[in-house]
Amino acid sequence: MDRPLSLRVLAGALAVLGGSSLLAGQDRQFRGGTDTVPIFVTALDAGGHLVTDLTRDDFEVLDNGRPQPLTTFTNADQPITVVMMLDRSASVEAQFALVEQAAAEFVNQLGPDDRARIGSFSTKIRIDPATFTSDHDALLAILRHDLQPFGPTPLWNATDKALTAVAGEAGRRVVLLFTDGKDLPVDDEPGVTFDQVRHRVETEDAMVYAIGLTKECTADRSFVAAPPAAAQLVAYQRGGGQGRGGQGRGGTGRAGPGQAGPRTGGRTGGRGPGGAPVPFPMPPRGTPSFPPARPPAILEPARPKESRNCESAKPDAHLRALTTLGGGGYFELTGTSNLVTTFARIAEELHRQYLLAYVAPERDGVLHHLEVRVRRPDVSLRARSGYVAPR
Repeated sequence: MDRPLSLRVLAGALAVLGGSSLLAGQDRQFRGGTDTVPIFVTALDAGGHLVTDLTRDDFEVLDNGRPQPLTTFTNADQPITVVMMLDRSASVEAQFALVEQAAAEFVNQLGPDDRARIGSFSTKIRIDPATFTSDHDALLAILRHDLQPFGPTPLWNATDKALTAVAGEAGRRVVLLFTDGKDLPVDDEPGVTFDQVRHRVETEDAMVYAIGLTKECTADRSFVAAPPAAAQLVAYQRGGGQGRGGQGRGGTGRAGPGQAGPRTGGRTGGRGPGGAPVPFPMPPRGTPSFPPARPPAILEPARPKESRNCESAKPDAHLRALTTLGGGGYFELTGTSNLVTTFARIAEELHRQYLLAYVAPERDGVLHHLEVRVRRPDVSLRARSGYVAPR
């Protein structure tokens, strides 16, 4: 190998290592006085698939409307610190077994450098274990033995506790919520409001993902029960396999309120003995595709305006806005047939995001508006919408 080529290879390696070291110490560095602003970005094509082949030149970052030069760019897999919060309200009791299987799929896709805790909320709010862990067996044991029995839905109190759990942790902080309802606080605890949670997400650099489970309405607006959990669980257990890989191409867009997304590349199931498919079958390893961000269950023709009863069957409308702030994603499902693959998709998405960073232009201690744009047509982005500058 000639000397100039060796130098180029070494420079490329140092650039990747520099991105990883920035992430590993981002919390300590940013709050310790340096001005680095890290942004994690999900890129999606027009079909909702993850786009993984963008370059530094494809992105533009605006801080309060002013373009900023990037000091870091990488699409290497970055470790996550995540709290997964599961709704254990009475209305979802029939689906507990399937929810636990879906959460287990998320755990199984965590990498060796990822760390997690698992929480559940009903009459009480509990998060285990006491500290974050990479031990899959310990996390799966929590899903089997330590989740709350059914009760009310203290949604914002649970979200607040999850945010407190990830606060102060180094690197990328993620909260994953699953719920089928609206906030119903426990009587003996002071109620946390959505506005309080919203402010924390906006100012604390936490990424929130949410899965909302809703009932389907018939033409006469009566409720249609979700498919029995037992049937979905049997279908899942008969399937098998994991895959990861693939890239997509796409085009222009920007991160902003109300955007949801896609991308190419996936890890998920397959077929079980006798060719029985997993619900929403997962492609084998290396298949260059992944289920879209909005599974087929919700890609339906527009319906007439629903009655109040139908509206009351939907999860809290604030969930979507909450996920937009931190650059996460909101997935609303009608029934449970795509629940396992939706948890798996979120795990895959978290491992396929881009890390961008730049130096904050001012040390004014106030909230700055962030906008991330992409120059390629037909690509949309999800990224956090703001940050609090250092002083």
